Amino acid sequence: MIINDNDTLVDKEFETKFSEFKIRFGKRIKYYRDLKNYTQEYLAELANIEQSSLSNIERGRVYPSAETLYRLASVLGVEPYQFYTVSPKIASQDMVKEITTAMYRDKNMADMIYKFYCAVH
Repeated sequence: MIINDNDTLVDKEFETKFSEFKIRFGKRIKYYRDLKNYTQEYLAELANIEQSSLSNIERGRVYPSAETLYRLASVLGVEPYQFYTVSPKIASQDMVKEITTAMYRDKNMADMIYKFYCAVH
């Protein structure tokens, strides 16, 4: 948990966790936008928000207001809770891209993926 001995939130740990949450949240919005083949500009126009705001949300820089969240969900044809659920399934080419990027960044990740691959084949 992110609580110290005095039962208060530890600011640095909280900020780290919240930052990670915002990034995952933004990726989910982008996922649903991509499913509709909408550009950021088009989705922003439909949701009546600034394109720069949508960009910041998708990159995890900011967390949307409840109103913006509802606007995005409505335009994308999803329920707002779907932005919070487990990561949706992604297209094969996107999966390969993410795995390849992870392997280039982290040798341990590459080793783990290779060992898993060897175990299942």
